[in-house]
Amino acid sequence: MYEQSTFDSLTAGFGLGAILFIALLALIPAFFYYFTLQKTMNAVSERNRAFAGGLVWLSLVPVLGTVWFCVYAILLSSSLKKDLAERRLPGDGGFSLTIGFVISLVLLMIPFINLIALIPAIVLWIIHWVKMAEYRRVIEGTPGSANPALPG
Repeated sequence: MYEQSTFDSLTAGFGLGAILFIALLALIPAFFYYFTLQKTMNAVSERNRAFAGGLVWLSLVPVLGTVWFCVYAILLSSSLKKDLAERRLPGDGGFSLTIGFVISLVLLMIPFINLIALIPAIVLWIIHWVKMAEYRRVIEGTPGSANPALPG
């Protein structure tokens, strides 16, 4: 009896350790992604910026962070769209992509549907990440950028 409870405790401990390890492993790309979003928001001129780029880190707050991230992503795309229009550059700031990504995140919260939405959500997340980095490079390469090293 005693040996069985010790074994159960050990396996539960290893299981908890594995879950924590996987969670920490998942946070690594999330940090790089949030850093990209922060830099993109900071690249938008201040008059078109919805709020400071550093507020993306509130997405790490459990439960409410998911809602905040959805709001942040939509406002980032909206800010990008305004900034691109002001600079007379093409693009919608990734707004339609962001809406699709946010919808996939919402679907991940619904039991059983989340199994179907997982792969599209991951694909949209990667595409969104790349698109936001591209928009940041475009904005930083044009006059009127928030980057003080550039003229305008």
